[in-house]
Amino acid sequence: MHLPDPSTQLQGARCAEHLERPASVICTRCGSYACNLCRNEGPDGLEYCGNCIASVSTVLAEPGSRFVAQLVDSFAVMLPLVGLGIFAAIAAPSISDPTRRGTVVGVALLLGAAGMLCVVGYQLYLLSQIGQTIGKRMMGIKVVRTDGSPVDLGRLILLRNLVPQTINAFCGLFSIVDALFIFGAERRTLHDQIADTKVVKVDVHAG
Repeated sequence: MHLPDPSTQLQGARCAEHLERPASVICTRCGSYACNLCRNEGPDGLEYCGNCIASVSTVLAEPGSRFVAQLVDSFAVMLPLVGLGIFAAIAAPSISDPTRRGTVVGVALLLGAAGMLCVVGYQLYLLSQIGQTIGKRMMGIKVVRTDGSPVDLGRLILLRNLVPQTINAFCGLFSIVDALFIFGAERRTLHDQIADTKVVKVDVHAG
């Protein structure tokens, strides 16, 4: 039987998730089109879309990869505030008028805080779309449900972040115990268990 040429099928095709981007592969599992942002190579060497890769990837992320990804994400969130704070610290001494100096510092800190919120919002957008933050994408890992399905935004915000943070506010040891659970056989933190999630390895070809 003669199989159709994939390159012919892709001519003029658009990504199922990002309609503004041209498709570069056809998902082996569901047959949908995927762009370079969504395409993933599974452990079997075949190409999958962002929604299907979690179902075929069962290789759990290493604790070290998750730690580095968390550091990168924390740095990305703090960068606007730190950067503008340094600017204000350098610029303020050269302003003789106390009122004007205070205004410059206040505006810099306000813009820094707004920048932090923008980064957090972008991180949540990435998580809801591809299960990855900036750090996780850099380390080639992503968050999925324990059954391999994508994680919805509500679960990410409420169960994976707000609930653990609330518990930690009443019990400061929670964050320490939470982190130690990653060294267990399942490599799932307490917040993973609360949200019914896990973090797996993926091979993402960024476009």
